[in-house]
Amino acid sequence: MLELPSTRSADARPRETGGGVHLNTDKWQLRELEQTQESIAKETAKLAQEVQRLSKSVRESAERVDAIPELLDGTPGPTQDRRELGAAAETNGAPGTNTQAKAPNLPADADGIKWSDEKTASTTYTSHYPTTAGSTTPMKIDWAPLAELTAPQNIERMSSDGDFPRPETNTLARNSGPNGEVAHSGTVPNAKWATVYVDEEKRDAVRDAMRDAYNAYETYAMGYDELQPLTKRGKNAFGGLGATVIDSLDTLWIMGLKDQYSRARNWVADRLHFDRNYEASVFETTIRVVGGLIAAHDLSGDDMYLAKCLDLVRHLKPAFSTETGIPYNIVNLKKGWAKNPTWSRGASTLAEFGTLQMEYIALSERTGDDEWRQLAESIVETVRKIRTQTGTPLGLYPLYLNPHRGTWENTHVSFGAMGDSWYEYLLKVWVQGGRTKAMKGWHDMWEESMRAMIDKLVFDGEEEGTKYVAEYNANHAVHKMDHLTCFVGGMLVLGSHGSDHEDEYMKVAAAITKTCWRMYSTQPTGIAPEFVNFQDKKMHVGGKFNIQRPEAIEAIFYMYRKTGDPVYREWAWEMFTNMRRHYRTETGWVGLKDVRSPNPGHDNTMQSFFLAETLKYFYLIFSDSDTINLDEWVLNTEAHPIRVMPRDKSDVGTN
Repeated sequence: MLELPSTRSADARPRETGGGVHLNTDKWQLRELEQTQESIAKETAKLAQEVQRLSKSVRESAERVDAIPELLDGTPGPTQDRRELGAAAETNGAPGTNTQAKAPNLPADADGIKWSDEKTASTTYTSHYPTTAGSTTPMKIDWAPLAELTAPQNIERMSSDGDFPRPETNTLARNSGPNGEVAHSGTVPNAKWATVYVDEEKRDAVRDAMRDAYNAYETYAMGYDELQPLTKRGKNAFGGLGATVIDSLDTLWIMGLKDQYSRARNWVADRLHFDRNYEASVFETTIRVVGGLIAAHDLSGDDMYLAKCLDLVRHLKPAFSTETGIPYNIVNLKKGWAKNPTWSRGASTLAEFGTLQMEYIALSERTGDDEWRQLAESIVETVRKIRTQTGTPLGLYPLYLNPHRGTWENTHVSFGAMGDSWYEYLLKVWVQGGRTKAMKGWHDMWEESMRAMIDKLVFDGEEEGTKYVAEYNANHAVHKMDHLTCFVGGMLVLGSHGSDHEDEYMKVAAAITKTCWRMYSTQPTGIAPEFVNFQDKKMHVGGKFNIQRPEAIEAIFYMYRKTGDPVYREWAWEMFTNMRRHYRTETGWVGLKDVRSPNPGHDNTMQSFFLAETLKYFYLIFSDSDTINLDEWVLNTEAHPIRVMPRDKSDVGTN
């Protein structure tokens, strides 16, 4: 802090005289006071210049690392703890934070940037949900700090050779797609999905988009986690585990992109390893890598993927070493050191410890090693037993749980960031397990949550036939809805069959899905913002940017597969054509900075989930109902399809 000289000198103190208290006003004291004022003015001017210089530096740094402008010019809302902003920025590896790996002292390039050695371990933790100013909800955005920039890259072209299963391209011309045989055999429950037929022209347009996007990734970033299309570079946001390769495997298989799939498969076999000195998000690594590898195995039958999975979960296992079995959010893959981020004040996050179960259970079923199922189910059983201690309405779960004491650390409830997929997996594990009696504990918890959500958090929108899902904090609703929350529409559709509330769930799902569609159709770009706020039922743009999220098309996909109503394909096609118009560049597909503007501007990341989820849902909505038949397959939160296997045992809800 700048220390200013006192404006009152010792000789200028009040003096007692017969006339009372007065100040000595000698000329020399007046001159001293004037000099002090001049000094203050000069120091103030210096401070203003320094602030201006630092602001410029921050802006330039943000541009270099693809930072979103909203994170700079927004201000925290009245209920937001500013420590959450700083802590989340630290967790996400924002420039200037103490979790960022220090760049080695290497030569600078022509632009003055010191490039880090690609072999140097990064200690930056990348959250699935970084926080933006003006919101307490982190988001699925990946920062690329300066210390993680890599020297000009030599991209390796993988071979497609080898003796392994490959997708059949001739199935694409059939009205009945692959992998519907089990569903039609009666060995899995029938949830009464509509019978729909392929729209070849639109389906093929989506496949062309996937080919275009993945080819750009292969050209400029193969083996890196994600492509930066504008600078034609790869970046490692997930420890260099090849997130885009693995996230794309099942999409490439389903679309019959045989050559691209074969090269991706060989990269996994020959290049993917986990002995890395990297602090990984257990959640991100599970949904993307474990889930992606299991899905690739289930589609192809290639056991190589299971071997990779087992290797990976052994590296993740130290995160579960807590008194309650609730895992830490972060683990060092090489050293086994586990921790929670500072911004969560030592707590584990609901969506992070509650979004491992599909993948770990599937791995146990396919390998015969029950350890992974037990680890995953014990988490849910622990939470089930303390669900009455939340301080929130029964069925609504706070975002933070202390993994040592087993106590809830706040009362903030969200079906968007940090909470969403907890509720999703309560349902999907039940579906994955064949909806059997043994899985009743899972379904009961999900139903309990849906009753509370509809009663406390679902509100009518201004437009007829629309509803939105609010958040909950400090015993009242917060009328904000993330794009992430659009998944609720699809979740209610998936869970409607077999519920005593089937009609209600379908009506609420349709209304939420329509709201999500209107998030797109009301913008000049035809592209939705990151989140919206509601006041007097009216929807207003909150976060003006878009990062290629899938949740709206996910909800539309489920509504179409359930009802067969062609309006959902019409909405999907309009969304897709707007994305193609605004996302696509010659070197990849990118997000938008401001969806309110006809010239929205581009960010510099092609999200791996754009290929794993967004394009997959578009492809499936224009395919027939046997292409990933929803009685035979259940999609994890990264849209990786996992085969349904009826179960006769579960540790959840049995006591």
